Amino acid sequence: MKSLYLNTRFYAALFVVMTVFVIGFFVPIFYYVAFILLVVFVLIVSVEIFMLFHLKNGLEAERIIPDRFSNGDENEVQINLESKYGFNVEVKIIDELPFQFQERDFSILDHISKNNKKKINYYVTPKERGIYDFGTLNIYISTLTKAISKRYKYSQNQNIAVYPSFLNLRKHELLASKTALLPNGIKRTRKIGQSSEFEQIKEYVLGDDLRHVNWKATAKKQHLMVNHYQEEKAQNVYLLIDKGRTMKMPFDGMTLLDYAINASLMLANIAVKKQDKAGLWTFEKKTDVFIKADNKLLQIRRIVEALYHIETDFRESDYQYVLTDSIKKIQKRSLLILFTNFETLDALKRQLPYLRALAKKHVLLTIIFENTLLNDISSRKINSTKDIYIQTIASKFVHEKQLIIQELQMHGIKTVYTKPADLSVNLLNKYLEIKQLEII
Repeated sequence: MKSLYLNTRFYAALFVVMTVFVIGFFVPIFYYVAFILLVVFVLIVSVEIFMLFHLKNGLEAERIIPDRFSNGDENEVQINLESKYGFNVEVKIIDELPFQFQERDFSILDHISKNNKKKINYYVTPKERGIYDFGTLNIYISTLTKAISKRYKYSQNQNIAVYPSFLNLRKHELLASKTALLPNGIKRTRKIGQSSEFEQIKEYVLGDDLRHVNWKATAKKQHLMVNHYQEEKAQNVYLLIDKGRTMKMPFDGMTLLDYAINASLMLANIAVKKQDKAGLWTFEKKTDVFIKADNKLLQIRRIVEALYHIETDFRESDYQYVLTDSIKKIQKRSLLILFTNFETLDALKRQLPYLRALAKKHVLLTIIFENTLLNDISSRKINSTKDIYIQTIASKFVHEKQLIIQELQMHGIKTVYTKPADLSVNLLNKYLEIKQLEII
């Protein structure tokens, strides 16, 4: 579908001509000037109309989107343009984005040379899982004075599913490698397994355990040699996601639940790559999804599909049910990574008996989210009495978070206290640390 549109320049030029006509009413010489301007204006507009409309299909356009989007990441959308005009044209692209992005004035300005093709890319960052609907692709072209435009309308209604973050999986695999430098200056040391299964004798390098020096081999080679043992593998790693109301809190447009979902997919992938067995357990009042820990090739696909379909009404979670159900579902000692959030010490103490019981049988790692908004408020400059009250309340809640961490650690429950945006990296560091300490 093609239409003629009058641009701002058209009305500006028309206003100038009318103004000169008005002046000509008082000063006759300007009447003739206005008449000449009007003729020139009409001629230019007529030429532009002919240039833009003499070809029925002077422009072809197509929107290219991937099979699925990655939640919380920048995803590329590509617009392919092909001009059949024998002159350069200015292009204005108005793509009807899905309502989830809340973009009311999205547009792209560019140009395309005569009889040429061009690819234009832009990026969108979804903040929630689900189906996103792209609407009509509108292309406005103009030339010369750009007083008028011709619209090409392509009814490219396309649906795309937004899945838990998968674009960063490769990046985190590299971070998990033995030579990767992790954020905050942490360097992964060489991992020497502590199990009894012998692997090989190698020359000593910095970081090797001196307790494993092989003195016979050392005497023979005339330099230090150490025994290396295989890292213990096939350990159970269960990702427990609390879907309760405390996980509804938004940060940077995403809920804590979606941050937990993204980090769960990342860690499940890393665990399987390291030949551990990854499992998933989502709960609220009762178990929603339970995927038994496994390290088969299809396990990550099962976890991805389960994470994509997670739905919740954010009710109060039942940790007593989790404890009793874990006795039936998880018999072997495992690493349980619990994604939850406690904002007050009283909220923690209501659930603490169940967490302690879980920690007795398994290694329990609890994820506690840092409230970055409260941190900003508590460190903000005070300008009024009102600011003092607000900052005092914010500081109280920040301090209470520290008490929550201390309470958990006092009862032998490992914790990761992290900003939502840093969850994946901090969780990966903690998982590698637990693997190195071999406490599962």
